[in-house]
Amino acid sequence: MMTRMVISLVIIVCCTLIGEMYASSFRRRTFLLSSLLQVLQTLETEIVYGGTPLPLIALKISKSSAYEIANIFGRTARILLEKDGRTFSEAWTSSLRLCTKNTDFKDEDIELLVKLGEILGATDIENQVKHIRLTMLELKKNYQKAIEIQMKNVKLFKQLGLLSGIAIVIILY
Repeated sequence: MMTRMVISLVIIVCCTLIGEMYASSFRRRTFLLSSLLQVLQTLETEIVYGGTPLPLIALKISKSSAYEIANIFGRTARILLEKDGRTFSEAWTSSLRLCTKNTDFKDEDIELLVKLGEILGATDIENQVKHIRLTMLELKKNYQKAIEIQMKNVKLFKQLGLLSGIAIVIILY
């Protein structure tokens, strides 16, 4: 009897944790989008007021941002500092494709960043700032959508995990 109780409890806890893992991906995306908005604000400030070259901005951002974002900027900085003739756009796109494979960014978020990378370093400061602000507006929309989706799905997956565990226990016993 005691063994059944322990096994039942383990099944319920495991299913609940699986539900929590699915729910955490929604929370992680909103965190990443929020962090990315802050990073883009820093990027804009550095371009306008600091006059800092893009490789140094990327290196600076990689040291002070969320892990996934730091990977993108850090890899971009390393590519650019190698001075092998690649443009910022090429380095940025390569870094985005490689570093966002196992993240919670959606394709629409990545495409916005790819488009931004095509402009950075290739146009004048005013045009770069304009595109950074447009990207930030689009990312804010994605962030709002992500918040709405998170509010619905986090609770759903947590409860689904718990109820799945209970259903499995009922079916087994």
